[in-house]
Amino acid sequence: MTLPRNAHAVSPLGTGMVLLLNLVIGLGHFLVLFNTGAYLPMIPHVAGSLGVNPDFADWTQADFFLAMAFAFPTSPWLLHRWGEMRILTAAFVMFALASGVCAVTNHYDVFLTARIVQGYVGGLSIPVSLQIILRHYHPQRRNIGLGLWGIAALTPFTLGPVIGGWITDTIGWRWLFYVNIPIAITVALVSLILLFEREMEHRHPPLDWRGLIFLVIALAAGESALNIGEILSWWRSHVIIFLGIIGLIALLLLVIAEWYTPHPLLDLRLLKRRNFLIGSVVLFFTALFFQGSIAIYIVGFQLVMGYSAWMVGLLILPMAIFSKISFILTQRLLNHMDARILAIISLTGFAAASFWVSSYNHPASFTELLWPQAFVGIFLGSLFPSIIAIALSGLSGPSEIRGTVLLNVLRLSGQAMGIPLIATLFDRRMIFHAHFLVAGKSSIADLPDTLIGHIRTAALIKQHAAMLAFNEVFYIAAWGFLMGAGLLLLSKPVVYAEPDIRLRRAIEELVDL
Repeated sequence: MTLPRNAHAVSPLGTGMVLLLNLVIGLGHFLVLFNTGAYLPMIPHVAGSLGVNPDFADWTQADFFLAMAFAFPTSPWLLHRWGEMRILTAAFVMFALASGVCAVTNHYDVFLTARIVQGYVGGLSIPVSLQIILRHYHPQRRNIGLGLWGIAALTPFTLGPVIGGWITDTIGWRWLFYVNIPIAITVALVSLILLFEREMEHRHPPLDWRGLIFLVIALAAGESALNIGEILSWWRSHVIIFLGIIGLIALLLLVIAEWYTPHPLLDLRLLKRRNFLIGSVVLFFTALFFQGSIAIYIVGFQLVMGYSAWMVGLLILPMAIFSKISFILTQRLLNHMDARILAIISLTGFAAASFWVSSYNHPASFTELLWPQAFVGIFLGSLFPSIIAIALSGLSGPSEIRGTVLLNVLRLSGQAMGIPLIATLFDRRMIFHAHFLVAGKSSIADLPDTLIGHIRTAALIKQHAAMLAFNEVFYIAAWGFLMGAGLLLLSKPVVYAEPDIRLRRAIEELVDL
C-alpha cells in the first residue's frame, strides 16, 4: 500500500460528509474483522450442515486468513489502477455476494471458495479504508478519522466468538452471512455516493507478476500440505510430499526474485535490518501459536467437552474485555517505554497463561476456566503492537509501508498455518493418549459390560485423551512464546522515525488487526 501524501488534491469533505464517511468506513471495517472471530465457534456446526469432517471445516477459516494475506501486497497496484472508490465498492459488493453464497449453499467446495473470496476482498478493504482517511480528510480532521478507524478495530475479532456463538445457538450459523449482506451493500452504496468523482488520478504502475505467482504457489502449496496433513499421514502421503516440495521451491524462487527486483511485491531486503528480521520471526510464530491454540480452544471444547457455541464464546469473553483495556494503555506506554520491554513482558505473560491453561483437568468448573482467559487478555492488547513497533523501528514513509505489507503477509500466513498445524497436533496426541488409556488397566475401563457401559467408557476415554492433548498443545505454545521473548533480547532499541504519532499508530494497526 502506498499512502497518498502527495496524491492528486481533492476538495475537503464537509463536516456532515466526514461523519457519514467515518461511520461507513468504521462499519465496513468492523464487519470484516467481526467475521474473522464470529466464525470460529460456528466451525463444528458448519461441518455438520455441509456433511464434512470438522478438519475440513477448519480449512474454511485457515484459507480465509491466507486470502487476506494476498490482499495486502496486491492492494497498491489495484488502488493505483482502479482507485479507492471502485476498489472499496467492489470489495463490499463481492463480500456481500460471497456471504450470500455461504448462507445458502450446502456444498463444501462452493462454501470454501466463497470464504476465500470473502477473505481476499475483506483484506483489500482494510488498507483502502485507511488510504481514504489519509487522502480525503482535512488535516485538522485526520486525527479524528484515524482515531475512529482504530476504535472500529478494537472489538470485532475478540468479541466475535461471543456474538457468533449466540447467533449459532439461537438462530443458526447461516445468519452470520445473511446479516453480512445488507451491511456490506450499504457500505458499498454509501461509499460510492460519497466518493463519486473524488478519485485519485489513475496510473498504470507495473505489478511484480513473477513475485505474485511465486508467492501464491508457495503459500497455497504450503497451506494445502498442512490442511491435508490433518486427514492423511503426513510424510507417508505422496500428495503432501509433492506439495511440500513445490512450496519450498516456490519460496526459494520468491526470495531470489524479490531480492533483486527493483520494485518487488514484497521488500524482502528489509530483512537485512536486525529488528525487522527478529520482529518478523517473532510475529509469525506468535500469530501461529495464538491463532492455532484459540481455534483448538473454541472448537475442541465444543466437539469433545460438550460446550455450546455460546458457552465457548463466554469462556473467552474476559480475554476480549481485558485485551481492549490493555490495548488502550499500550498506545500510551509505547511513547514512554521501550517496546522491547513491553513485548518481552507480554510474551512472558502469554507463556505463563499457556502453562496455566495446560494444567486444566476435566473437573475444572466454568468459573475456573475463565481466569486464565482474563490473564491472557491483560497481555494480548500489548503483545502485537509492541512486536510491530520493534519490527518497524527506524522506518518511515514508503519503507515503513513496504514493511507493513510484509508483516501483514507474515502475520496472516502464521494465523492460517497455525490452525491446521495445531489441529493436527491435537488430533494426533488425542489418538495417542486414547490408545494408552484403552491399553491400560485403569478404573475407567471397569464399567459394566453392556452397550451403554461401552458407550460411556468410550466417551470418558475420548474426553480424558482430549484433555491430555489439550494440555500438551498449550504446554508447547508456552515454550514457543518464551523462545520468542528470548529472541527479542537480541533486538536493538526502538527508534520512531515517523514523527506523526497518529499516522504511525494507524500503520501499526494495519498489522495488528
